[in-house]
Amino acid sequence: MVSFEQLRSADPASFDNLANKWSRLAGELSSTDSDLASAARPLEGWSGDAGDTARAHISDVRDGYSTAAEYIEKIPPALRTLSDAVSEAQKTVNSVAETVDSNGHLRLQTDGTVRAIPGGPGDMRSDEEKQAASDLAEELTGKISRALKAAREADRTAVSALDKATPESAGLELEATGDGNIVTPADIPRDASAAEVKQWWDELSPTEQESAIYTHGDVIGGLDGIPAEDRDRANRIRFTEEYTQLNERRDELENLDPSGYSPEARELEEIDQTLRGLDAIHERLEREPTATRPEAYLLDFSTEGNGRGIVATGNPDTADNVVTSVPGTGSNLSKIGGELDKADALLDQAAQTERGSSNAAITWVGYDAPQDLGAATKADFAEDAAGDLQSFQDGLRATHEGQPSNNTLIGHSYGSTVVGHAAQGDKELDVDNAVFIGSPGVGADHVSELNLADGADVYAGTAENDVIRNTPPFIHDNQPINEDFGAEVFDAGEGTDSWYGTSTDAHSEYWDENSTPLRNLGRIVVGESPS
Repeated sequence: MVSFEQLRSADPASFDNLANKWSRLAGELSSTDSDLASAARPLEGWSGDAGDTARAHISDVRDGYSTAAEYIEKIPPALRTLSDAVSEAQKTVNSVAETVDSNGHLRLQTDGTVRAIPGGPGDMRSDEEKQAASDLAEELTGKISRALKAAREADRTAVSALDKATPESAGLELEATGDGNIVTPADIPRDASAAEVKQWWDELSPTEQESAIYTHGDVIGGLDGIPAEDRDRANRIRFTEEYTQLNERRDELENLDPSGYSPEARELEEIDQTLRGLDAIHERLEREPTATRPEAYLLDFSTEGNGRGIVATGNPDTADNVVTSVPGTGSNLSKIGGELDKADALLDQAAQTERGSSNAAITWVGYDAPQDLGAATKADFAEDAAGDLQSFQDGLRATHEGQPSNNTLIGHSYGSTVVGHAAQGDKELDVDNAVFIGSPGVGADHVSELNLADGADVYAGTAENDVIRNTPPFIHDNQPINEDFGAEVFDAGEGTDSWYGTSTDAHSEYWDENSTPLRNLGRIVVGESPS
């Protein structure tokens, strides 16, 4: 998906130059085809097997040149159309930028939104003037949003047109691409560290990267150390295919109107649950970005078993602050919509806490979570997830551009147990802040048992009425809100009570709008201390 910064830095002339080069290449291939035809005419009188073989070979070579020219001729129009669309979108963006520059009370953000700058103590503007600035900011943001939408649509159209002109479409993949530009499964460093994967990726040519994305997207999309934009592209291709297939299968089953106990009815129920999660992801990926809720990136997903999904709202490779949230018991693909809403709440609060900051919130349903309280008493799920969560955090560091971001890892409920186990052992968990909220215990008795990056802060908070407080210490060890654990305990509010005191409602209210725990989480995300 085309970002605002990509649109601003794009050079439409480069598309035109490429179009001209492709046009020349198509002409040269056609000329070569004609030259071969001329050179082969003297062979027409050559009889026998050798003559037949020679003519057949020349005919095959000519067909290759002719076919290549035919498909290459489809490329220049697509590139020129894209150039025109990008130019128009840039005109709109430049016009908005000029308006912002001429207005001392507006600011153009890196995500393409325009914000009204709140006045300080010396601001003599009336309330009407301040409102006018806010209205103008909203109007200008809309203009950029529409320009971005047009550019993205043009980009998708160009991609579609170029996909129909690939060597594979022409049946000439090896001839046009060349063996040296194809990435094979053996080339992919699946067991390497995130830093090693990033180095491998950077050493590939653009053609090799495209080869990897389109032929091994199921691996590239989930490989820590691959940049977020490239993982997103690889995963969207696979996501679109699975999403379409499941919707088609659901329609088939619904037309059968299966009885409640038939295999078809059970299959339909399973598909409905899976699509509930995929629908939420699809909605997030297609949502128009706003000032506090930037575009989304699909960093991994799976429909097998309980399903998994890793979605970043905002680009973690360019954000100043990156927060990863790990949910707890009962989390799975079908319920990811609620977790994505929590990411929105975090982003909104972070933006209110530090205006102008660039933030990304990652929903990490990247493990097989326990699905009931009985299973949640076991540490197996957390132990199995620890390595994947560690690697994911390493990947965020490896692919980040510019100065290191402030990385926060929030574990809620059993998710805190996952974070706790990821922070134990010989390998360091590379985060700036580890946050345990509504935690039953993290598999450790003291913060000294956690292997975190130097200078990392450990925070803990549990609502007064959260039923999780009743978890006995022999299940997941010392609760991190206890004084002897050594974490910095912050105010997580009281939460809804019940006739017997604690409640399950209080366990899920940490992201409620304007709540004390949400305000404190927002402070931590942007690098401030909670109350």
